[in-house]
Amino acid sequence: MKTGVCQWVFNKLLIEGEIDMGGCIEFVGKETEADCFEPLSRYWVEDRDENEQAIEARAALDGVGLEVSSYTLDSDFAVYDQGRFEDCVATSIARLDTAILLGTHHIRLDPRTSLPPERAETPDMDYILGRMAEGMGTIADAAEKLDIEVGIENHGMLVGTIELVGRLVDMVGRSNFGVNIDPTNFYVVHGEDYVEATRIFAPKVTHAHLKDYYFADSAADDTWRQVAPHTPYVKSAVGGEGDAEWVTMLEILRDAGYDGTVSLEVSMPDDIFGSVKQGVANLKRAIAEVEADN
Repeated sequence: MKTGVCQWVFNKLLIEGEIDMGGCIEFVGKETEADCFEPLSRYWVEDRDENEQAIEARAALDGVGLEVSSYTLDSDFAVYDQGRFEDCVATSIARLDTAILLGTHHIRLDPRTSLPPERAETPDMDYILGRMAEGMGTIADAAEKLDIEVGIENHGMLVGTIELVGRLVDMVGRSNFGVNIDPTNFYVVHGEDYVEATRIFAPKVTHAHLKDYYFADSAADDTWRQVAPHTPYVKSAVGGEGDAEWVTMLEILRDAGYDGTVSLEVSMPDDIFGSVKQGVANLKRAIAEVEADN
């Protein structure tokens, strides 16, 4: 397995304009032990052509010796709005060419849909999953022609449980379609067993993220947060130094035959650069430990 960094770890700095795509690439390539970088479509400069920026990014990646493990696409399937649904599918398909320019054969889709107010209180999950599967299947078919794998992340409140992610993957039913797993999301957002979730989805994993947290049953102070009443209290930790069972999850992925990239997707807001550097080192060490025991 390779060690990667998801660009999301720099989100605070990117939003505040303190770093750009090139700066992220330079830091990951020069200051960390990572093998790979994972760019997000949301961080391109809005008034410039994405493919032109991808070509520039690829040159910068080559300059610091980084591969691209995946290209993460923002996707809102807007299942009750036909025009926006079609735009989401078309934009995702257009961005397959951007993925190739970046040098990756993997994209990540977000199983997200905006809902009109009258649908938000009691969402019809059968309808929502059916429409998402329709759109994702169309994207996966286009991706297959370019030898691109598509992974959906278990992300968000609506479609992030073990049951719903599994149903969606089965409904799409494409050989190049699977899960971009982010194990602790199952626990932090939905209170589900994230180790068991890793075991369930390991054969279908196309790309992996790892976060880390301290977990608790109650909040000691206001640095702890809880997503919902049935979920644990959590506080972000430097990757590999919290309570998340990284080695166990990596062992499960290894035993399922996964040999792709595992991307760090956590940083500490008061020391983003330092925590990313240390998190990558911890992740690389954990992967080496797991692979040595194989």
